[in-house]
Amino acid sequence: MKKEFLFNLLLLVLINVMIKPLFIFGIDLGVQNRAPEGEYGRYFALLFVAYLFQIITDFGIQNFNNRHVSQHPHLMAKYFPNLLALKLVLSFAYLIITPLLALLLFRYQVEDMPLLLVLLFNQALIQLTFFLRSNVSGLGHYRLDSLLSSADKLLMLFTCGALLWFSPQTAPFSLMQFALAQTVALVLTSMLVLLALRRKATFSLKPSWAGRWREGRRMMFWLWRKSLPYALVILLMSAYTRLDAVLLERLLPDGRLHADVYAGAYRLLDAANMLGYLFASLLLPMFAKQLRHDPSGQGSRPLVALSFRLIWAGSLSLALAVSFARQDIIQLMMPERANIYRWDILGLLIWAFVPVCTTYIFSTLLTAHERLMQMNRFFLIAIVLNLALNFILIPRFEAYGAVISTLSTQCFVALAMIGLCMRTFRYRPSAKGIAQISLYTAWAVLGAWLIWGQSELAWSWRFVLMLSNGVFGLLFFAEKGMLGKIAGLRK
Repeated sequence: MKKEFLFNLLLLVLINVMIKPLFIFGIDLGVQNRAPEGEYGRYFALLFVAYLFQIITDFGIQNFNNRHVSQHPHLMAKYFPNLLALKLVLSFAYLIITPLLALLLFRYQVEDMPLLLVLLFNQALIQLTFFLRSNVSGLGHYRLDSLLSSADKLLMLFTCGALLWFSPQTAPFSLMQFALAQTVALVLTSMLVLLALRRKATFSLKPSWAGRWREGRRMMFWLWRKSLPYALVILLMSAYTRLDAVLLERLLPDGRLHADVYAGAYRLLDAANMLGYLFASLLLPMFAKQLRHDPSGQGSRPLVALSFRLIWAGSLSLALAVSFARQDIIQLMMPERANIYRWDILGLLIWAFVPVCTTYIFSTLLTAHERLMQMNRFFLIAIVLNLALNFILIPRFEAYGAVISTLSTQCFVALAMIGLCMRTFRYRPSAKGIAQISLYTAWAVLGAWLIWGQSELAWSWRFVLMLSNGVFGLLFFAEKGMLGKIAGLRK
């Protein structure tokens, strides 16, 4: 299982590193630089509203289905059409309820609704694609799922890239057109994933209860009840991770400008979070299979330890490199808007990447073991903490306050998930493991400080050297047998 995890992780990272950064820094950043000052902040806040209420369209179906199919693949054909029908009904409700909540709760104007509706439709398509992919990975086709993971961004490179290329450079850029260009790519992606799933499994698209509405209501209610705990996890996690940008725009008189600054930094954090999400999407079906045969979780311990070492090394190295190079990165990304405010926000916000990645590992293990209610208690505390800090800090410190709130909340959640795993599975960190992590952390911090001090080198070379130092430290400290494991993949 560890060899399969390493191989598919390498494939996932390779594919996503080649494609997703091109969209984030080539297309999305280009749109922000072309849009009028503050307009992208409005788009960014509306996008976070779409993220915040995405639970309505997903309702935990993706994680429930991934775990269920991983443990009972023979039942996939039975439940797929019913879950698909439920998902379509929920997506329709999402498109109706969310604009009303945006008008009533966040005081958005009617003129904001057309853009919000397109963003909501896009988010429904993304969640549909995730659901289809959860069947692919649940059936054990990890490599195919890896190949499909960047299909949406690859298609957006063409649709959104063409829009940027052919639109007049002097005219204000339309964010509505940008959102619609994403819609085209997402429709094509969902069709592509459905065709790929068709090649791997036999199933009907027609619900088993079609034409029998009483039976259909019972079936949909049963599926809804089974997905409810997963839905609550997603809702609470979305709330404490997505509220910052919305509150930043709503609480300040010139909130759109501050949200624009926050969006510039969050873009890099969002791109980095791809690493954590890739781990989680790959680990969930693997953990589910292991826990089915060994509910104590002891059989999963080697995979947990390996994935944590890898993600700790990757997140710490990247956070250090971005923090040191924050001024040069902002100057490269936004040459006409670069200032100390923007690069300080980036230098602070990127550190949220470390606890977020830690949470991905341990919350995925707990999800596979269905310890959802225990997780939700901590997520509720995280929401209260996040709201309290935002309402206190944003009016006084603006975007700095939102960043402090994010860092505090993410650190709390990461520690809570580690503690819950230790209590649930009776994990106890070994002295050797603690020593490896401590030595690696010291190595990475000291190496980054020394490398950045070499001012005669270009910042880009120092950035690459800091990341390389992290990889070398991982091989040397964090996983003594890593080279042997990688070599073992060739056998």
